[in-house]
Amino acid sequence: MSWFAAKTKHKGEFKAMNFFNSLGVNSYVPSYKTKRLWSDRIKKVTVPAISGYVFFELPKIDFALINLNPFTKNVIRDIGGVPAIIKDKEIAMLKDCFNNELRDSNNNLFRGQKIKINSGPFMFKKGSINKISCNKVIITIESININLVISKSSVIAA
Repeated sequence: MSWFAAKTKHKGEFKAMNFFNSLGVNSYVPSYKTKRLWSDRIKKVTVPAISGYVFFELPKIDFALINLNPFTKNVIRDIGGVPAIIKDKEIAMLKDCFNNELRDSNNNLFRGQKIKINSGPFMFKKGSINKISCNKVIITIESININLVISKSSVIAA
């Protein structure tokens, strides 16, 4: 069995994967969960880590099977023009890296960094970090002259 990749239609990665899976073809889309902010709520969503691609496993390339999938455009080819074969260890590495856990960009916060609050009553206020502990930060919001203790998940780099 060999892994191949196909380019998908716009926002069709998960649809293409589900279609392949319904045909009994082992397929994979590297993805992770993240928080997205709407005007009225914050929601955790799953997004593809590599936009526009789906990986699938077949004994040999079958264009008839791939053309059945309405969410794929074409197979990724190497320089010689033949379908690119992706190594099992590369797919395993992708699966290890993207095991669908929440990815926080807050693990690289530092003292003095400018941040923006993305949840709570002070949403969208900007400040700077005074102190960092395990899962809390103390920030100064100079526009209203206060210090706040809030969770790391409530701030993003400004």
